[in-house]
Amino acid sequence: ETGLIYINANEMAWIMKMLPRKPAVLTPENHKQAGERLFMQNCMSCHGAHFEGSGNNPSLKNIKATSNHTEVIDLLNSGRRLMPAFKQLSEEERNAIATFVLQEKSEYNKPFVPTTKKIDSVDIMPYKIAGYTKFLSSDGSPAISPPWGTLNAIDLNTGEFVWKVPLGQDPKLTARGIPATGTENYGGPVVTAGGILFIAATKDAMLRAFNKRNGKLLWEYKLPAAAFATPSIYELNNKQYLVIACGGGKLGSRSGDSYVAFALPSKDK
Repeated sequence: ETGLIYINANEMAWIMKMLPRKPAVLTPENHKQAGERLFMQNCMSCHGAHFEGSGNNPSLKNIKATSNHTEVIDLLNSGRRLMPAFKQLSEEERNAIATFVLQEKSEYNKPFVPTTKKIDSVDIMPYKIAGYTKFLSSDGSPAISPPWGTLNAIDLNTGEFVWKVPLGQDPKLTARGIPATGTENYGGPVVTAGGILFIAATKDAMLRAFNKRNGKLLWEYKLPAAAFATPSIYELNNKQYLVIACGGGKLGSRSGDSYVAFALPSKDK
């Protein structure tokens, strides 16, 4: 109807460090050695070279206190959230990764013999990535000028921005009297026929409504946990609803397990 597209965006700088890659191993090694090699190949880009985590991927430094060998294997088999399953790895390879991550010394610290002499194309690359690291200032904020997250309306006919507003606010900056900076955000917007744009996506756990024509903030609501998801709008019995999943868990926010639904009051009440 309007020829506009609505997009939330991140303005973030990342550091990607390259490390020399070791040649493929075709000789016997123990499980911890094999696990380290396989971790570097399959896991380091997300969880960091020293288990420190990177981007939205969690640190594994405390995994010994929270998980056992079987639980790590189950996670490698099934994946979770942003983490894919690693079913392409053999059972022995998954055991080796678990042994390395948990720094185990007993049952699985036995000889590991590679099951194939095929050298994967990834093994002949001279470098590997050490992980995605955010470029941050000493207080943990992005080390570039804000806004760090924006909501934008773009005219599809001209490519021009119709409006742009910051999306999200860091509570610790708000407490210092700093105007809205916008924050890193994940999850998209939805737009109603009546001209309202709804979006969550930010770690401050707010659901916001904007005027789609000019970007003016009309309403906001504190959710039980951050909603890194796109809202869903539907109609039932001539009544319009909006529902959003509040899973949290990213950007240092606490995890949640709620779906929250909204609707306008019925006309007969």
